[in-house]
Amino acid sequence: MTAKPASRSFRIAASALAAAPVGFAAGAVLTGRQLAAVGEVDGFTILSGALLGAIAAALFFAAAASTLPPKPVRIATLVCAGCSFAILIYLAQDFVRERLAAGAAVDAIYEAMPHYSLTLWAKDPDRRAFSRLEFRSDTGDYVAHRPGGWRCEGPGYAEHAVAVFEAMDETELTTDASCSLRASWRNIDAPTDTERSGCVSLGNALFAAADEMVEGTERKARCRRTPAEP
Repeated sequence: MTAKPASRSFRIAASALAAAPVGFAAGAVLTGRQLAAVGEVDGFTILSGALLGAIAAALFFAAAASTLPPKPVRIATLVCAGCSFAILIYLAQDFVRERLAAGAAVDAIYEAMPHYSLTLWAKDPDRRAFSRLEFRSDTGDYVAHRPGGWRCEGPGYAEHAVAVFEAMDETELTTDASCSLRASWRNIDAPTDTERSGCVSLGNALFAAADEMVEGTERKARCRRTPAEP
């Protein structure tokens, strides 16, 4: 008695899906070892090898499921499904550990760095992310004047404050009065005047970090239109 076409198709699809994560992991490991042997580790190449491994495993098990009897196919599918589940659990735990470690590192830098207030402004009122930004690292609050006459108040997080602080530390200010991007900041914890201001070059890391903060939190920002200047 032959299996029904629907049952056979389901068995083939289940076998392919169960085997794909195993092939993905095997392809990534084998490609990574080959690259490590020659001293050239490339993430894109490893991902390509992992995808090829997943495709090869899925095709192999699909072919096996279409030719072998149902019972050994079910056993092999269950074994692969268990391995795939274990792999996914391991990857999830590894991802969570990395996120926690990265978050702890950012929090440590945030606690150790001096807090600051920052003002950035651009000559172009329609600059993509903002034309003017005021940000305080101690509260994490910012006010951004955005294109279209929008004034947005949003939350900057610790990672944003750290990224902006590191960019400030690398920014060179000039006295060019006709520049299109300007910056001003001061240490709000210091008892003496620590304000610095001046022009910054196009494509600088400071505006890039601020852009990422504003655009990355725009869904949580409160925005309203401001009256047009006469």
